[in-house]
Amino acid sequence: MADEMIRTQGIVAEKLVALLESGTEKLLLIDSRPFVEYNTSHILDAININCSKLMKRRLQQDKVLITELIQHSAKHKIEIDCKQEVVVYDQNSKDVTSLSSDCFLTVLLGKLEKNFSSVYLLSGGFAEFSSSFPGLCEGKSTLIPTCISQPCLPVSNTGPTRILPHLYLGCQRDVLNKELMQQNDIGYVLNASNTCPKPDFIPESHFLRVPVNDSFCEKILPWLDKSVDFIEKAKASNGRVLVHCLAGISRSATIAIAYIMKRMDMSLDEAYRFVKEKRPTISPNFNFLGQLLDFEKKIKNQSGQPGHLSKLKLLHLEKSSEQVPVLEGVPSSQLCLPAAAELLEPPAAEGEPPLEDGPLLQAINGLHVSLDKVEDSNRLKRSFSLDIKSVSYAASSSCVAASVQG
Repeated sequence: MADEMIRTQGIVAEKLVALLESGTEKLLLIDSRPFVEYNTSHILDAININCSKLMKRRLQQDKVLITELIQHSAKHKIEIDCKQEVVVYDQNSKDVTSLSSDCFLTVLLGKLEKNFSSVYLLSGGFAEFSSSFPGLCEGKSTLIPTCISQPCLPVSNTGPTRILPHLYLGCQRDVLNKELMQQNDIGYVLNASNTCPKPDFIPESHFLRVPVNDSFCEKILPWLDKSVDFIEKAKASNGRVLVHCLAGISRSATIAIAYIMKRMDMSLDEAYRFVKEKRPTISPNFNFLGQLLDFEKKIKNQSGQPGHLSKLKLLHLEKSSEQVPVLEGVPSSQLCLPAAAELLEPPAAEGEPPLEDGPLLQAINGLHVSLDKVEDSNRLKRSFSLDIKSVSYAASSSCVAASVQG
């Protein structure tokens, strides 16, 4: 690799998502793959600078300026600022050291470095990014390649995730798809962003914007109670609400977790694991997780410790329209949870006397709960768990700027 390329840094997919969520006007995203691959699928808002031999030669001979090429390649007029952060990607390059000195991407990066102060190469390229964040990719076709020689491209986002019967979690692409929204009978939208547009087909009375960015200094805590009330409003009218941000990963996930905590009497760790199991791609930033800890303390101060009714509420909410199956020939007493206390209460420490069953557990033991639901709850306990208590949250007014690292 030529010495002139050492200024180009690497950037991982998660860091690029953070940049996208902070506002695309500060970011210039360039797809350097052939047009056919770009047209099939590419990262949202990326512009394509075709990697042809002719274009490479024109760049090398300075017959075309890189700024002119960017403007010509963009679908609409864009403002170019030398202080913009530029991220370039190909199909699967890991870092700049893996590039040959005479390849098109090397030439392109060299020209970009002379015009922009911050230039990055996406580690793993489009292949790695699209496998991790398919909801942030777009293109004219989502068909699986029919020829072995075609590039291996992922299918697009499969749509919003059902967290509860009245609560869905998704991304900007989902909410702007009117047909998809109608298919899921979603009539309310909670938009957790400053930049994502409001769909024209959603009335103002069914829309709430929580104007926050996905950053390490943004305050989302003051909006959580209002967000919970809005979701409850949709539920009370027998409606369904889609909570979304740009990618459906951080801001909207934070609100969904807060709702589960407050309305289902769950701890932060329980609510996080519950939403994570439904939508594995969620990843609230540490700033938001810290504010969720504060929200948990606020809930406890208002109503005491989160109760053990949460799991029963979830059983009811998730299958409210279904009857509990009863195994033929099995006495109903055997279908009552013999391990209800074990499911809903932590086991007593060795040497300590077991807690007496209070009226709550006695009532629980008299309920008929399906065996499938027992297994679901046990499986949930074994699912991925974040050691949320290890997150350190500084409540001071000082803002820690998020830096992009390779």
